[in-house]
Amino acid sequence: MKHFTSFLVVLGIGWISAAAAEKPNVLVVVADDLGYSDIGVHGGKLVPTPNIDALAASGVRCTNGYVSCPYCSPTRAGLLTGRYQTRFGHEFNPHVGDESKLGLPLDQRTIADCLRSAGYATSLVGKWHQGFDAAHHPQSRGFDEFFGFLVGGHNYLLHSDAKPVFGSAHSHDMIYRGRDVQKLDGYLTDLLTDEAVGFIDRQGAKPWFLYLAYNAVHTPLETAEKLKDRIPADVTDPDRRGYASLLLGLDDAIGRVTSHLRKAGRDKDTLIFFMSDNGGSGRKPYFAYNTGVNAPLRGDKGQTLEGGIRVPFFVSWPGKLSPGKVYEPPVIALDVLPTAVTAAGLQIPANCDGVDLVPHLRGDAHGAPHASLYWRFGPQKAVRRGQWKLVDWRDHDAKKNSGWQLYDLASDIGEQHDLARQQPRLVAQLSRDWEQWNAKNIDPLWHGSPTEDPTAPAAAAKKK
Repeated sequence: MKHFTSFLVVLGIGWISAAAAEKPNVLVVVADDLGYSDIGVHGGKLVPTPNIDALAASGVRCTNGYVSCPYCSPTRAGLLTGRYQTRFGHEFNPHVGDESKLGLPLDQRTIADCLRSAGYATSLVGKWHQGFDAAHHPQSRGFDEFFGFLVGGHNYLLHSDAKPVFGSAHSHDMIYRGRDVQKLDGYLTDLLTDEAVGFIDRQGAKPWFLYLAYNAVHTPLETAEKLKDRIPADVTDPDRRGYASLLLGLDDAIGRVTSHLRKAGRDKDTLIFFMSDNGGSGRKPYFAYNTGVNAPLRGDKGQTLEGGIRVPFFVSWPGKLSPGKVYEPPVIALDVLPTAVTAAGLQIPANCDGVDLVPHLRGDAHGAPHASLYWRFGPQKAVRRGQWKLVDWRDHDAKKNSGWQLYDLASDIGEQHDLARQQPRLVAQLSRDWEQWNAKNIDPLWHGSPTEDPTAPAAAAKKK
């Protein structure tokens, strides 16, 4: 009887090991403010991006890949929850207000919460931007480990003797391990990559989820000494040179992580997503201008035009998804959570707005993943259904909205030819569709800056 019991125990361990082996690791890599056409696979010629291009070629490149907001923190809130962030009031960056209320609302469950419940080790490396008090800290939101910064921006050239400076939008030399500030020297993109590789190595056979949120290519446009000689001499604009340096560093980092996965034999059991959190910030002086180029898309970060919301979007899973495939139907960052939890053997949360992409990317599911996609960002709004996009975007220079405009993205990716007058019935239908979707949203829980939120109260005059 004792030997039989031991046999059952061993058999049980075998079952557990087999079940763990069936769960893929999940790596979500998010670049910050990356210009749509600044990478080689999208025609970029500023600097070579061979590692980002290779990642795209290793899986499925979604040419109509979107994020749920043209701005940093709301997009990340949507990605983390699989829900339109306007459902729960996370419409703007959490910079000004009551710290206890700023950030991803505490009643929202994250992808890290879900995967940890399935036995995954979970880590955030890089940018959080979902609140900065203790209750909103990553390790209070499903992440076992955290290495990075809590707010929207951070410097790259770190010095251990520098005094840490906190700002709700940008911090300086304030990198955390867990809940403790570190004294560090080095180039932040490299330090984040070191941490990512270390986390992967520490897990052994346990499945893991890594949210690798680089701040490259977001401002400040600092240049690492080791990258200066790789910036083309014909790039003379100082800002563009800084951007090129950050892009080179980002591409090197992607190469290090993907190469490490291959050498460790973990590439075939790892589901990888890559995207930017919004379009490049190419309109000076708005939204941390970084010279990012989104052409042939129109618009930039902070606008519901294609340049603000359509982003590089790749999904790689060797053995499960065919390499080198291009997928045209619209997908969105909200799909990351349901895709990952389904791969982990979990049920998709009932309130999810995203879908499991794998059947679509494999060709097993017929029809587009979404009948329509929607956006609301302050006074801006948009809906995409099939080839059609109805958009009301904001001209930040003129401080006014365009009103509803209609574009056929199949023939007019640059949104140059407004067809609203020629298609009044379609405008009425799509605008009604947007209103029905919006009825399920709530008011923002805090204000944004006056640029994106015209309802924001005027800033108090500074004391002399």
